[in-house]
Amino acid sequence: MSIQAILSRISIFSVISIISIGVYVDQGQWRSESMIRGDAHGYCAYLASWVIYQDFTFDFYPDLDAETKNRYWLNQHEGLQPFPKLTMGVAMLQLPGYLMAHWLAGLLGFAQDGWSAPYHFSVGFSGLLAFLIGLFFIRKSLLKRFSTTVSDLSVIVIALMTNAFYYGVLDGAQSHIYSFMLLSVAVYLFDRWAEKRALKDFLIASFCFGLLVLIRPTNGIILIYPLLYFMINKELVNRYLIKSLLIGLLAFLLPLIPQLVFWKMVSGSWVFYSYGEESIYWLSPHIWEGLFSFRNGWLVYTPIMLLAFIGVPFLKKIDRSLMWALVIILPLHVYIVFSWWCWYYGSSLSIRPMIDFYPIFAFAIAAFLRFILTRNAVLYPMFIGLFALLIYNNALQTSQYDEGLLSGSDMTGAAFYTLFLYSDPPSNLKLLGLYEAPDTERLLLGQPERQKRDTLVEESWRLDQVSVINSTKQFGQSIVIPATDFETPFDRIMHVSAEVKASDIEKYRAYLVISFDSDDTTYGYYTVEIHKQLELENEWMIVHAYVRKPTDLPASSKMKVYPWYQKGEGQLEVRNVVVQQLDCPYQEAL
Repeated sequence: MSIQAILSRISIFSVISIISIGVYVDQGQWRSESMIRGDAHGYCAYLASWVIYQDFTFDFYPDLDAETKNRYWLNQHEGLQPFPKLTMGVAMLQLPGYLMAHWLAGLLGFAQDGWSAPYHFSVGFSGLLAFLIGLFFIRKSLLKRFSTTVSDLSVIVIALMTNAFYYGVLDGAQSHIYSFMLLSVAVYLFDRWAEKRALKDFLIASFCFGLLVLIRPTNGIILIYPLLYFMINKELVNRYLIKSLLIGLLAFLLPLIPQLVFWKMVSGSWVFYSYGEESIYWLSPHIWEGLFSFRNGWLVYTPIMLLAFIGVPFLKKIDRSLMWALVIILPLHVYIVFSWWCWYYGSSLSIRPMIDFYPIFAFAIAAFLRFILTRNAVLYPMFIGLFALLIYNNALQTSQYDEGLLSGSDMTGAAFYTLFLYSDPPSNLKLLGLYEAPDTERLLLGQPERQKRDTLVEESWRLDQVSVINSTKQFGQSIVIPATDFETPFDRIMHVSAEVKASDIEKYRAYLVISFDSDDTTYGYYTVEIHKQLELENEWMIVHAYVRKPTDLPASSKMKVYPWYQKGEGQLEVRNVVVQQLDCPYQEAL
């Protein structure tokens, strides 16, 4: 059966929707109340202010306790009260779901504080809907230019082979999937307006473009597309068009007004740069690293988007306006994204802001696929195999990132190759010391990162006793350290090592456990897989672990390190368990 026949029998959008909803319900961050994290704190700060406190200028903030304040992610500016560094566009789009969550929280007995489970579910589900709406309109726009087969394959590429899936399904509280949706809708409605000249389509498209700019001002470069459309199709320029443009400009500005008013109220200026010391360094972009670095490189973790570059020339005979728009927008977007000081965009799966423009990149991908599918059918099996591999790889990396194995900003080549296409890697690569933190101090200044570090031992604890563990005696001696003895700053690392000898390395499962506990609460629990580190039987070998202490660890807690024989045959001997508090300063001065 041909590709065309298969795709004609099923609804690609329906299948993707079912998969996405199923994954969200089963694995979504809302289940652990961790959907609101990172930038999402900034968006939910607006929502909590509007809905819970009915306060539009954050006057309530000084009265909050320290723990609650940390949730709001407000920036302090000299001489001004704290307010969010992020703009409010995402919060506007999340507001309907947030209001529903606020009502349900009261109905179901949850805290109506803006941070309990219903709120996590609502902002995540809003992102999921944005993802599916975006895919729906991408497909509708593609169908105006390409066959059903090409359109469906292109939607599969965007939905299942890119990081859009993670940020649409598992981390939908971030901004990028909303930009993705708005651009999809705006492009479709602009196309329809160009075809039918319905003023409402132009107005709604203009409004979406305005919201798109509100979410991320750098998204404004997308306006190159309608501008080029008018330049190439000069016959459209008439009195009617000029009148429509004036009305469209008002629709474009409408969503920006609340943000301008807010800035005026809290800062005294209509336009305010709220990011403080965070800057764009136009003269020193990290384009090569941004595309190809193991630290989140876009084309390393989302290789299918190479087609966005390759496919541009193939658009020439299909849509000249789109082709020339992409010729300008694609490199310009790459340049802007990787000129930001934090070019890797923190702990993220691939480069998050690239998702914003996937709806327009989809046309280049579709143009290339159309070219391939109109050539030799012998190529079909090769592409089916490649696409299957890329879907698997994306699903695997999504799972690895969600589990904390693929560690966003700290990734190295060693960590990447340990994880690549490997469904059963070590349980925690951080414990194996394969990650390397970026030099954010230098990056904030727009300077090259320092490379060489010293390793200094600040404190050391040792347990010399020998533990013999097996299936009968599963736990060995513990080394216990009160938290007051290791008041470790964030940039300090705890190095754990132990000498281990196994009688049978093939038939057992054993771990070196590192836990941070206080009374009945566990703040951190890590396991080093001894059975994956030992290579020789009946030989003493050293296993290592590197871990940072958890944040917000109370003084009453303790760090425990002990061996655990989970199951198997034979026995394990453990001796010389050592815990070291390390400082790893750069050799160069700031």
